[in-house]
Amino acid sequence: MTATLLATLSATALLALAGGLHCAAMCGGLAATFTFAIPDTQRRGARLWYWQGLLGIGRVLTYSLLGALAGALGASLLATLGGGSHLHWPAVLSGALMVLLSAHLLGLSAPMRALERVGAKVWRRLSPPTRPLLPLDHPLKALALGAVWGFLPCGLLYSALLLAAATGSAPGGALAMTVFGLVTLAPVASTGVFAGQTRRLRQKPVKHLAAAMSLGVAMLFFWQGLAAPHTAMPDLPGMEHHHH
Repeated sequence: MTATLLATLSATALLALAGGLHCAAMCGGLAATFTFAIPDTQRRGARLWYWQGLLGIGRVLTYSLLGALAGALGASLLATLGGGSHLHWPAVLSGALMVLLSAHLLGLSAPMRALERVGAKVWRRLSPPTRPLLPLDHPLKALALGAVWGFLPCGLLYSALLLAAATGSAPGGALAMTVFGLVTLAPVASTGVFAGQTRRLRQKPVKHLAAAMSLGVAMLFFWQGLAAPHTAMPDLPGMEHHHH
Protein backbone atom coordinates (compact mmCIF):
# COMPACT_ATOMS: atom_id res chain seq x y z
CA MET A 1 0.00 0.00 0.00
CA THR A 2 1.58 3.27 -1.12
CA ALA A 3 2.14 6.25 1.13
CA THR A 4 -0.23 8.27 -1.07
CA LEU A 5 -3.05 5.78 -0.58
CA LEU A 6 -2.42 5.59 3.16
CA ALA A 7 -2.52 9.38 3.38
CA THR A 8 -5.77 9.49 1.38
CA LEU A 9 -7.35 6.86 3.63
CA SER A 10 -6.31 8.91 6.68
CA ALA A 11 -7.85 12.03 5.16
CA THR A 12 -11.07 10.17 4.38
CA ALA A 13 -11.30 8.82 7.92
CA LEU A 14 -10.67 12.32 9.32
CA LEU A 15 -13.37 13.74 7.03
CA ALA A 16 -15.85 11.12 8.27
CA LEU A 17 -14.93 11.76 11.92
CA ALA A 18 -15.35 15.52 11.54
CA GLY A 19 -18.65 15.05 9.72
CA GLY A 20 -19.96 12.36 12.04
CA LEU A 21 -22.30 14.73 13.89
CA HIS A 22 -23.56 16.06 10.57
CA CYS A 23 -24.15 12.50 9.33
CA ALA A 24 -26.09 11.63 12.46
CA ALA A 25 -28.21 14.77 12.18
CA MET A 26 -28.90 14.47 8.45
CA CYS A 27 -29.45 10.70 8.23
CA GLY A 28 -30.75 10.21 11.75
CA GLY A 29 -34.33 10.80 10.66
CA LEU A 30 -34.14 8.01 8.09
CA ALA A 31 -32.37 5.71 10.55
CA ALA A 32 -35.14 6.32 13.09
CA THR A 33 -37.81 5.74 10.45
CA PHE A 34 -36.23 2.43 9.49
CA THR A 35 -36.16 1.46 13.17
CA PHE A 36 -39.96 1.52 13.22
CA ALA A 37 -40.00 -0.68 10.10
CA ILE A 38 -38.33 -3.43 12.11
CA PRO A 39 -40.68 -5.94 13.79
CA ASP A 40 -41.44 -4.91 17.37
CA THR A 41 -39.88 -8.07 18.81
CA GLN A 42 -36.58 -7.16 17.12
CA ARG A 43 -36.68 -3.50 18.09
CA ARG A 44 -34.66 -3.62 21.26
CA GLY A 45 -31.19 -4.29 22.61
CA ALA A 46 -28.61 -6.13 20.54
CA ARG A 47 -31.18 -7.13 17.91
CA LEU A 48 -31.87 -3.48 17.07
CA TRP A 49 -28.14 -2.81 16.72
CA TYR A 50 -27.98 -5.84 14.43
CA TRP A 51 -30.65 -4.47 12.08
CA GLN A 52 -29.17 -0.98 12.07
CA GLY A 53 -25.80 -2.55 11.37
CA LEU A 54 -27.20 -4.36 8.33
CA LEU A 55 -28.65 -1.10 7.02
CA GLY A 56 -25.28 0.55 7.53
CA ILE A 57 -23.40 -2.25 5.78
CA GLY A 58 -25.72 -1.90 2.78
CA ARG A 59 -24.94 1.82 2.72
CA VAL A 60 -21.20 1.13 2.93
CA LEU A 61 -21.44 -1.29 0.00
CA THR A 62 -22.95 1.47 -2.14
CA TYR A 63 -20.25 3.89 -1.00
CA SER A 64 -17.63 1.33 -2.01
CA LEU A 65 -19.18 0.99 -5.46
CA LEU A 66 -19.29 4.77 -5.90
CA GLY A 67 -15.70 4.97 -4.67
CA ALA A 68 -14.57 2.40 -7.24
CA LEU A 69 -16.19 4.48 -9.99
CA ALA A 70 -14.61 7.67 -8.65
CA GLY A 71 -11.19 6.04 -8.37
CA ALA A 72 -11.42 4.69 -11.92
CA LEU A 73 -12.14 8.20 -13.18
CA GLY A 74 -9.57 9.76 -10.86
CA ALA A 75 -6.53 9.54 -13.13
CA SER A 76 -8.20 11.41 -15.99
CA LEU A 77 -9.78 13.88 -13.54
CA LEU A 78 -6.43 14.74 -12.01
CA ALA A 79 -4.84 15.08 -15.46
CA THR A 80 -7.62 17.43 -16.59
CA LEU A 81 -7.69 19.61 -13.48
CA GLY A 82 -4.01 19.41 -12.71
CA GLY A 83 -2.81 20.56 -16.10
CA GLY A 84 0.70 21.40 -14.88
CA SER A 85 -0.59 23.06 -11.74
CA HIS A 86 0.90 22.10 -8.41
CA LEU A 87 -2.50 22.35 -6.76
CA HIS A 88 -3.92 19.13 -5.41
CA TRP A 89 -7.43 19.69 -6.70
CA PRO A 90 -9.29 16.91 -4.84
CA ALA A 91 -8.03 18.33 -1.52
CA VAL A 92 -8.87 21.92 -2.53
CA LEU A 93 -12.38 21.01 -3.68
CA SER A 94 -12.96 18.89 -0.57
CA GLY A 95 -11.91 21.86 1.54
CA ALA A 96 -14.39 24.08 -0.29
CA LEU A 97 -17.19 21.61 0.35
CA MET A 98 -16.28 21.43 4.03
CA VAL A 99 -16.42 25.25 4.27
CA LEU A 100 -19.91 25.12 2.74
CA LEU A 101 -20.87 22.41 5.22
CA SER A 102 -19.58 24.49 8.14
CA ALA A 103 -21.52 27.55 6.93
CA HIS A 104 -24.61 25.40 6.44
CA LEU A 105 -24.43 24.15 10.03
CA LEU A 106 -24.41 27.79 11.12
CA GLY A 107 -27.44 28.56 8.95
CA LEU A 108 -25.51 30.56 6.36
CA SER A 109 -25.27 28.31 3.32
CA ALA A 110 -27.87 28.39 0.55
CA PRO A 111 -25.86 25.96 -1.66
CA MET A 112 -25.95 23.19 0.92
CA ARG A 113 -29.65 23.78 1.58
CA ALA A 114 -30.19 23.44 -2.16
CA LEU A 115 -28.28 20.16 -2.08
CA GLU A 116 -30.49 18.92 0.74
CA ARG A 117 -33.57 19.77 -1.32
CA VAL A 118 -32.12 17.84 -4.24
CA GLY A 119 -31.45 14.95 -1.87
CA ALA A 120 -35.06 15.00 -0.66
CA LYS A 121 -36.31 14.89 -4.25
CA VAL A 122 -33.97 12.03 -5.14
CA TRP A 123 -35.10 10.08 -2.08
CA ARG A 124 -38.75 10.58 -3.05
CA ARG A 125 -37.93 8.94 -6.36
CA LEU A 126 -35.86 6.16 -4.82
CA SER A 127 -38.20 5.32 -1.96
CA PRO A 128 -41.25 3.94 -3.87
CA PRO A 129 -39.31 0.92 -5.27
CA THR A 130 -38.13 0.17 -1.73
CA ARG A 131 -41.65 -0.39 -0.38
CA PRO A 132 -41.53 -4.15 -1.04
CA LEU A 133 -38.51 -4.22 1.30
CA LEU A 134 -40.72 -3.17 4.21
CA PRO A 135 -41.17 -4.33 6.90
CA LEU A 136 -37.54 -5.18 7.59
CA ASP A 137 -38.09 -8.79 8.51
CA HIS A 138 -35.21 -10.35 6.55
CA PRO A 139 -31.48 -9.49 6.57
CA LEU A 140 -31.36 -9.19 2.76
CA LYS A 141 -34.13 -6.60 2.88
CA ALA A 142 -32.11 -4.50 5.32
CA LEU A 143 -28.97 -4.77 3.17
CA ALA A 144 -30.90 -3.82 0.02
CA LEU A 145 -32.60 -0.86 1.69
CA GLY A 146 -29.26 0.32 3.07
CA ALA A 147 -27.74 0.04 -0.41
CA VAL A 148 -30.44 2.32 -1.83
CA TRP A 149 -29.91 4.70 1.09
CA GLY A 150 -26.26 5.02 0.05
CA PHE A 151 -27.26 6.87 -3.12
CA LEU A 152 -28.81 9.74 -1.16
CA PRO A 153 -26.99 12.97 -2.17
CA CYS A 154 -24.87 14.55 0.56
CA GLY A 155 -22.17 17.23 0.51
CA LEU A 156 -19.97 15.21 2.84
CA LEU A 157 -20.33 12.18 0.57
CA TYR A 158 -19.29 14.23 -2.46
CA SER A 159 -16.24 15.48 -0.60
CA ALA A 160 -15.24 11.91 0.25
CA LEU A 161 -15.71 10.89 -3.39
CA LEU A 162 -13.26 13.61 -4.43
CA LEU A 163 -10.71 12.05 -2.10
CA ALA A 164 -11.54 8.61 -3.52
CA ALA A 165 -10.89 9.96 -7.01
CA ALA A 166 -7.45 11.10 -5.83
CA THR A 167 -6.41 7.46 -5.41
CA GLY A 168 -6.48 7.11 -9.20
CA SER A 169 -7.64 3.49 -9.11
CA ALA A 170 -10.90 1.59 -8.66
CA PRO A 171 -9.61 -0.57 -5.76
CA GLY A 172 -8.14 2.47 -4.02
CA GLY A 173 -11.34 4.47 -4.44
CA ALA A 174 -13.45 1.57 -3.16
CA LEU A 175 -11.18 1.19 -0.12
CA ALA A 176 -11.30 4.93 0.65
CA MET A 177 -15.10 4.98 0.55
CA THR A 178 -15.29 1.81 2.61
CA VAL A 179 -13.26 3.56 5.31
CA PHE A 180 -15.53 6.60 5.05
CA GLY A 181 -18.67 4.48 5.36
CA LEU A 182 -17.39 2.42 8.28
CA VAL A 183 -16.44 5.53 10.27
CA THR A 184 -19.91 7.02 9.74
CA LEU A 185 -21.68 3.73 10.49
CA ALA A 186 -21.66 4.04 14.28
CA PRO A 187 -23.04 7.60 14.64
CA VAL A 188 -25.81 7.00 12.10
CA ALA A 189 -26.77 3.63 13.57
CA SER A 190 -26.84 5.20 17.03
CA THR A 191 -29.51 7.67 15.95
CA GLY A 192 -31.58 4.75 14.71
CA VAL A 193 -31.18 2.85 17.95
CA PHE A 194 -32.01 5.90 20.02
CA ALA A 195 -34.87 6.93 17.76
CA GLY A 196 -36.39 10.26 18.67
CA GLN A 197 -33.12 11.74 19.92
CA THR A 198 -32.11 13.17 16.54
CA ARG A 199 -33.50 16.58 17.43
CA ARG A 200 -30.74 16.95 20.04
CA LEU A 201 -28.17 16.81 17.24
CA ARG A 202 -29.79 19.87 15.69
CA GLN A 203 -29.39 22.01 18.80
CA LYS A 204 -27.03 24.97 18.54
CA PRO A 205 -24.14 23.74 20.73
CA VAL A 206 -23.89 20.47 18.77
CA LYS A 207 -24.22 22.24 15.43
CA HIS A 208 -21.54 24.75 16.42
CA LEU A 209 -19.19 21.93 17.42
CA ALA A 210 -19.79 20.15 14.11
CA ALA A 211 -19.24 23.43 12.23
CA ALA A 212 -15.94 24.04 14.01
CA MET A 213 -14.73 20.51 13.27
CA SER A 214 -15.75 20.84 9.61
CA LEU A 215 -13.95 24.16 9.29
CA GLY A 216 -10.82 22.70 10.88
CA VAL A 217 -10.78 19.84 8.37
CA ALA A 218 -11.36 22.35 5.54
CA MET A 219 -8.27 24.31 6.61
CA LEU A 220 -6.22 21.10 6.67
CA PHE A 221 -7.38 20.23 3.15
CA PHE A 222 -6.58 23.72 1.88
CA TRP A 223 -3.15 23.51 3.45
CA GLN A 224 -2.49 20.16 1.80
CA GLY A 225 -3.92 21.24 -1.55
CA LEU A 226 -2.37 24.71 -1.84
CA ALA A 227 1.08 24.17 -0.31
CA ALA A 228 3.89 24.98 -2.72
CA PRO A 229 5.76 21.96 -4.10
CA HIS A 230 8.98 22.99 -2.39
CA THR A 231 7.28 23.19 1.01
CA ALA A 232 8.34 20.39 3.30
CA MET A 233 5.22 18.91 4.76
CA PRO A 234 4.89 16.09 7.27
CA ASP A 235 2.64 13.19 6.38
CA LEU A 236 -0.37 14.45 8.29
CA PRO A 237 -3.72 12.98 7.29
CA GLY A 238 -4.07 14.22 3.74
CA MET A 239 -2.62 13.55 0.35
CA GLU A 240 0.80 13.73 -1.21
CA HIS A 241 1.33 16.29 -3.94
CA HIS A 242 1.57 15.10 -7.53
CA HIS A 243 4.41 17.41 -8.57
CA HIS A 244 7.07 14.95 -9.62
